Amino acid sequence: MNTTRRNFFIMCIAGLMLVTMACDFSFGGPSEAEQTLEALYLQQTVQGLEQPSDNASESSEPAEAAPTATVEVKHTITPSGPGWVSQWWVETNSSSTASQKRANGGDFLSQNLLERPFTANEMEYRPDVDLVRVELSQDDTFYYFLLHLSGVNKDTNMLSAFYGVEIDLDRDSRGDILLWAKGDGSKDWSIADVFVFEDSNNDVGEKRPLMAEAPDYSGDSYDKTLFSLENLSDPDAAWKRVDPSNPKIMQLAIKKSLLGNAKVFMWNGWADDGPKNTAEFDYNDVYTAAQAGSPISGAGDYPLKELYLVDNTCRLPWGFEATGDEPNVCYVPEIEEPTEEGPPCDCDSYENYTFIDDEFCCVYCGYTWGGTQEFPCYVPGPEPPCNCGDYPNATFINDQTCCEYCGNTWTGGEEFQCE
Repeated sequence: MNTTRRNFFIMCIAGLMLVTMACDFSFGGPSEAEQTLEALYLQQTVQGLEQPSDNASESSEPAEAAPTATVEVKHTITPSGPGWVSQWWVETNSSSTASQKRANGGDFLSQNLLERPFTANEMEYRPDVDLVRVELSQDDTFYYFLLHLSGVNKDTNMLSAFYGVEIDLDRDSRGDILLWAKGDGSKDWSIADVFVFEDSNNDVGEKRPLMAEAPDYSGDSYDKTLFSLENLSDPDAAWKRVDPSNPKIMQLAIKKSLLGNAKVFMWNGWADDGPKNTAEFDYNDVYTAAQAGSPISGAGDYPLKELYLVDNTCRLPWGFEATGDEPNVCYVPEIEEPTEEGPPCDCDSYENYTFIDDEFCCVYCGYTWGGTQEFPCYVPGPEPPCNCGDYPNATFINDQTCCEYCGNTWTGGEEFQCE
């Protein structure tokens, strides 16, 4: 019985009972007790009629909304592992001066070169925001960008910032495409929190690209989304993962077709857990020196303020030979393509890294070139054994490890232990 018919039936029954009671009253009527019983009976009858039956309850309940269907993303192609590294750059590593709460150089806000892997004010070091090396490789479908960080976030035990690559397709010093991804520790290729943005109106960098023009920036920089989970015209266009063999390397892949199959461009790497605002590129057009602060101790604007936890690299030329006049261009060592003889350095031929006495091979094999007398090639650690600049000269060093690390000879003599 539907609701309208049931309500009409209840009204009829109630009316009939009231008429019956009225008739009783006209003929002398029932006693007061009988009237009370009749009133109770009427109330119970009406309530009983108002209670829906089991079937009525089932039919009158609003139908539950069907769960929103989860759209399964179907991929046609997934990136392979990055292959031969065709281009690389060693970036400033601030781990060696982190304990002193300062950057190890490399920060030039006026040119949009940033070395700021520290928190604001307190200058706490974040190794997962400190780029130390970037690489590029390719296959027929993808460009692969490998971003090496100094370490992982000690609080999350993973790379947990945003990581990106800015691509200048027409080489006018303005970024045109930004590949941007949130670190989540996954070692599998994923498109979650992966974005590709475009500057559709060519205002990245304001009037003078890369040069500081703050304050009063009014542009919108990377204003158009080409790829995200909500923009999947090509669900295979951009990817991210952490290197399965090294938790300190973020790998990003982008389809060449999304770049118009460009074979010539300039690019640079980013790590950002500070502003994280792609509508404010270039950051030096938004933050003045006083607002941004400085990571260089002794500078008038030290410490960092509003522009913090961000690191980028110089710009690498791909597909052409740079003249050296390009703004922020990196000096890129030439790497021979692999031949039947193998790569330019056979890393396995060395007993360990301390036997590598060639700067190129030291860096190529994944180590850090120090150029010291005893061990010129070493594995970068979170902190060096000592700060060589703290000593006026070698004779003041009374620790063998520190002596040799600073490129001196340990004699252990009574007067001068380090020479």
